[in-house]
Amino acid sequence: YTRNETFKYLRALGALYIRLVGRPTEVYQHLEPLLADYRKLAYRTPAGWSILHMDEFVDQLLTGERACDIALPRLQKRSVLE
Repeated sequence: YTRNETFKYLRALGALYIRLVGRPTEVYQHLEPLLADYRKLAYRTPAGWSILHMDEFVDQLLTGERACDIALPRLQKRSVLE
């Protein structure tokens, strides 16, 4: 799903799935190319709708502890994996 360049929400869903179930090396391998995608996403927060870009969403997945109100598994830093 992350290779699909036509449907941005499908790509975001695939990124979230990889972050939830993937090994740390797979997560970085699949999600880092998505940092070059700057399309807008409509993102719903408790306060209402907001605009979020795909690269910001992927950055949240790689660095944050929560995304879409889901607690993400702990991810090793990239420098440790190198």
